[in-house]
This record gives sequence, structure tokens and C-alpha cells, in this order.
Amino acid sequence: MILEWSPHRLLSNERRTVSEILARFIGTGDSESLDYYNTNLLVSTQAKNLLVDCGWTAKQALRDQGLTIKDIDAIFITHVHGDHVFGLERFGFESRYVHGGHRIKLYACESVLDPLWNECLKGCMGYSSDGKNELDDFFDIVPVSERFFWNGLGFEVFPTTHTVGKPSFGVRLPGRFTFTADTNAIPELSLIVQDDPYVFHDVYVSGDTHPAHATALELKRLYPSDLLGRIYAVHYGDDIMEQTHKLEGFAGWVRQGALFEW
Repeated sequence: MILEWSPHRLLSNERRTVSEILARFIGTGDSESLDYYNTNLLVSTQAKNLLVDCGWTAKQALRDQGLTIKDIDAIFITHVHGDHVFGLERFGFESRYVHGGHRIKLYACESVLDPLWNECLKGCMGYSSDGKNELDDFFDIVPVSERFFWNGLGFEVFPTTHTVGKPSFGVRLPGRFTFTADTNAIPELSLIVQDDPYVFHDVYVSGDTHPAHATALELKRLYPSDLLGRIYAVHYGDDIMEQTHKLEGFAGWVRQGALFEW
């Protein structure tokens, strides 16, 4: 079931029910977007919240959903690009120093964890008023391989092709959804998603070619119609309203804040 955003459907600890699984894109835009925030996904169940990716707009995007950093229990990182990881500085510092040592579990594949700290976050988080820091001074690190379990849910992780030389991954909650995160077209996607009813796919609509992101034209050429009909575009540009004609044959495009419920 897809629900549009409502201020009466907040996901704070006081308002969440135990039985349902909720997925909400707190942002749906590409890295250049000023209107739609970074493409970051919030999964909620049993009064807990998992954030898939944490870009520089994550704090503001959570605010718009009635949430704060303290409401986030876990984060999974798909790859190291700013619109997917730059929010971790705020989450780390504020969890540690503002929210009383609130500990967030940080899930990521081993090939992502090293560059995440040593090539990205260390420059701004390596030292604080407490002295020298490592990533686990801010987060509870959980290395991931092909799958991980969080709060009773089992997620599958699969490699994608995004930027040459940079590890990147998508994530799947079997029977519910597949989220590719940033990617080019994935030839084996039908085998990955199986019968998942919702496939949230990076779709570049501002042009017909791109070296690092799948375009609508490419996906129409490569994917069978039954798969295309389950794909909801995310990570689009601010010109999405002028480009929706390119998504003919797709399931549609995810509006920022749209809620998917099981």
C-alpha cells in the first residue's frame, strides 16, 4: 500500500505501531537537487528506525517528517558519495554530544567502511574535544557481506555498478521492496528482485545518457516490461515534472515523503 505523506503518520517512538513495516523516502532527489533532498530511505518496524544512506540533507529531511537524529536506531550505507554519507558527521557528533551518547548501529560492507572513514569522515571527525577518534567512537559498527539482520527483518545486499573503482551496493527486503541506490542499469535485476512488488531504482531523467546513473531510456531498452512496471524512479533531478513522459511504462516516480506500508 502506498500512502502520501501525512502529518498524522509520524514515525516517532511515541507514534509507531509494533506490527507494521513502513518505508518512507525522506528525500528523492539527485546530488544536485535543491527541491527534493538527497535520496535517503527510512525503514521502520517494531518502534525502531533504520535509515538507508545519510546525505547532507538528512537532518532537515527528518525534521520535515517530525523526527530527529535521536529517532534513528541504525543506518545502512550503500556507497561513499556526499549525498549518501555527509550527514554522518552531524549524526555522529550530535548522537555523542547532544543526545547523551545515543548509539546508532552503522551497517556497511567491508569495502565501504574503510573509505567511508579514511577517505571521507576522518578529516572532520578524527579529532574532537575528547581527542583522537575512530569511527567506532561515534557508531556501533556492523560489517555486512551478503545480508544483514536488523530488528527482526532480514535484508539482502547486492553489488551495483555506479562509479568506476568505487564499491556500491543495493539493498532488498525480500517480498517487500528492492532499492538499488545509485547505479547504472543492472542486467541481472530480475533475478535479484524476484517477486518484490516495489523496485525503487535510480533513474536519471534529465538526459538520455549518463556515465554513473541509469537513464529511463536505457532501462526501457534493457528491462522486460513486467520488471519495468514495478519500478518507481528515485534520485531524479529538480526537472522531474517536465520529464515524467520519459517514465511511460514504469510504475511511476516516488514523491518525497511518500509512505509504503505492509
